[in-house]
Order: sequence, then C-alpha cells, then structure tokens
Amino acid sequence: MLELNLGQTALLLVAIGVIAFLYSSVGHGGATGYLAIMALLGIAPTIARPGALWMNCFVASVGFWRFWRAGLFDRRVFLPLAAASIPLAWVGSRLRLDGWVYEAVLGLVLATAGWMLGWARRPQDEGTLRPPSLPAALAAGGGLGFLAGMTGIGGGVYLTPLLIFLRWTPAKTAGGISALFIVVNSAAGLLGLGRGAILTEPAFLLAPVVGVGAALLATWLSVHRWNALTFRRVLAAVLWLAAAKSLVRAWTAF
Repeated sequence: MLELNLGQTALLLVAIGVIAFLYSSVGHGGATGYLAIMALLGIAPTIARPGALWMNCFVASVGFWRFWRAGLFDRRVFLPLAAASIPLAWVGSRLRLDGWVYEAVLGLVLATAGWMLGWARRPQDEGTLRPPSLPAALAAGGGLGFLAGMTGIGGGVYLTPLLIFLRWTPAKTAGGISALFIVVNSAAGLLGLGRGAILTEPAFLLAPVVGVGAALLATWLSVHRWNALTFRRVLAAVLWLAAAKSLVRAWTAF
C-alpha cells in the first residue's frame, strides 16, 4: 500500500507526465524514469516494478500507434524479437531482486541506458541496412526480455540503440518496433509479478490519464516535427543521477 501525501502524489503525477512526454518522443514507455522518481519518493520495489510496467503498457501503446500510423514499423524484425522476449520477460519478473541486489542491478541498467540514450554514437549511414538473422533476433529478444522482466522495464532503452547501431532498421522505425516490444514485455512482466494491488492505488489510477495525454502530444511532435537527440541527452542526465542514487543505496545496504 502506498503512503503518499497529497503533495507527493501531485509530484509523482507531474513527474510521470514529464517522463512520459520525453520518453515517448523516442518510442519508449518510460519505465526507467518511473522507477527513478519512485525510488526518489521512497516507494518500495514491490510497488515500483509493477507500477512502472503498468505505465509502460499505456504510454508505449500510444507510441506504437503513432509510429505504426506513420508507416514506421517492421513486423519482420519485431516478430522474432517478441517471440523470444515474452516468455523470458515473464521468467525474469518471477525473480525477486530485493534490497541491495535490486538497487545494484537497477543502477547499472539506468547508467547504461543513460549512456546509450545520450552519448553513444549513431551510425551516419542508414542506407546500408542489415536486417537481423533469425538466431540473432531471437537471442537479442530473449536477453532483453529477461532483463526487462527482472528489473521492471520494457527493454526499449536497449532495443532502440541496438536496432540503430547494428543497422537492423532505420532510426524512426526502431522507435515503432521498440514501442510494441515494450508493450508486450511489460504485459508479460506484469502478469509474472501478479500485483493487481496497484489498480486500487489512486496515484496509479490517475497516472495513465496523465501519461497518455503527454504521450499523444510528444509522439505527434516526434513523428512530424522533432529531432529527439536533445531530449535523449536530457533523459540520459536524469538517468545517470538516478543510477548514482541507486548504486549508492546498494553500496550502503551491502
């Protein structure tokens, strides 16, 4: 049960709106950001993980719809990734990473995600795309699905850079694929956690409304107007701060 006062609830909802806006602009659901703000508010991992996955399902669905409508989706790449990721996301979500282990894993995930989102170099030439082989797509999907379920994220923060760096898809198509990848992994992870209690929490009942509204605006701007590089770097800085906090908490609890 959450024990947030009115001010903390308002802060959580505002933060969710900002996070959903920024993440959805690059086809992501925002789980790493939601986990970061919930960690800052002292929300336990047993609530934070399903809460982040719950929000992912809504926000990333908006992103997928927007990218798909714009023709920025490749089901031939998506299907093997999803086929391997869904069962392993469920398996990963069954692992109970409490205390310092969870904080350490989350901190490393956040730090790596921050680097990949903000400072890793993107290939300059998208003209020579190399679609993945079936074994490569299955291996990538399975590994990312397991990590997603274990840490309470959708896996998009890893999949999007992977698709772009390996030139499996164009950059914006990677956003569309990652959005649906996040939805299916988040749903599988949520089922594995079996935490329906979040549906009774006022904050998590209001959060999807805030998140979807922010995502509708951000994805429209992303598809039709923006270059998302600046937003990725802002997000990366936030993720690194949250990663540092999680790693410090892991060290002190070790």
